[in-house]
Amino acid sequence: MNHLRRHIPTLVAAAIATLALAACGDDEPAAQDTPVELEDQLGFSESGVAERQSRVEGRIRDCMKAQGFDYVPVDPLAQRAALTGKARMTDEEFLDQFGYGISTMFGRGTKQSDPNEQFRRSLGPADRAAYDRVLWGDNPGLTFAEAIDNDAATELGGCTKRATEAVFGGAAVLATLQGKFDELEERINQDQRMVRAIERWSACMKERGYRYAEPEEIDTDLIKRFKAILGPGTQAGATAPADPSATYDRAALAALAREEVKLARADLACEKREITPVELEVRPQYEEAFRDRNSKLISQVRPVAG
Repeated sequence: MNHLRRHIPTLVAAAIATLALAACGDDEPAAQDTPVELEDQLGFSESGVAERQSRVEGRIRDCMKAQGFDYVPVDPLAQRAALTGKARMTDEEFLDQFGYGISTMFGRGTKQSDPNEQFRRSLGPADRAAYDRVLWGDNPGLTFAEAIDNDAATELGGCTKRATEAVFGGAAVLATLQGKFDELEERINQDQRMVRAIERWSACMKERGYRYAEPEEIDTDLIKRFKAILGPGTQAGATAPADPSATYDRAALAALAREEVKLARADLACEKREITPVELEVRPQYEEAFRDRNSKLISQVRPVAG
């Protein structure tokens, strides 16, 4: 997975995913000697996450019904169109229009992107608390996509946890795999070829007025600033419909959103120039070794279409 795609929250990435994402080259026949990317193999590509999200949502509906609550499964395709206004959108198009989706997606939700939020808000305090507990357990608001994005599978609760376990083959498998993925990314980024590429990226960003030593610092910075405006309990990239009664500095949020888009455009240019060519050479070498070392774990991951 390229550096740029890692910036986009999984909830949004799944929402903009299609099997024909131009950025992934899926609309072109794959060359016979082109190895399958590890993410595609395990179902962690955008299209794979979208497919898993669909299956998780269906299982959440059944689980909620068994507990006496109505729940409408979120359709990733309808969610995508509702959030972005386009039926098809590549990673680069999303970044150009919405940055990383951290501040720019806030409040864009509609009945189509989150068909359950209006019903949830209509409940009284006691019923809403019961609904939240059944849906999320002890971590209200922690969705399947956010758990995937933040390596928080073990923190899921309620029907969301049970549905995710069923789709992935168990929370322990998912959590272990996420940890292994983190180790893989660390090894790749420590390769001296990537170290030098990221140093060149940093210099490129500095030329454009941004001081970041590595791409991951962008997320940390933007999320910190986003939460300073909305409050620490607000999820970055939250796509639920905006609460008209909420109080926050709307001008500050709008300014941050504009800056986020400018920053993403600079990041895109610098990554394409300095990091992407190197990563295309380095990543396949490490992913092949990852497959060899973790073949047993990989075999335990339930297939996307399973």
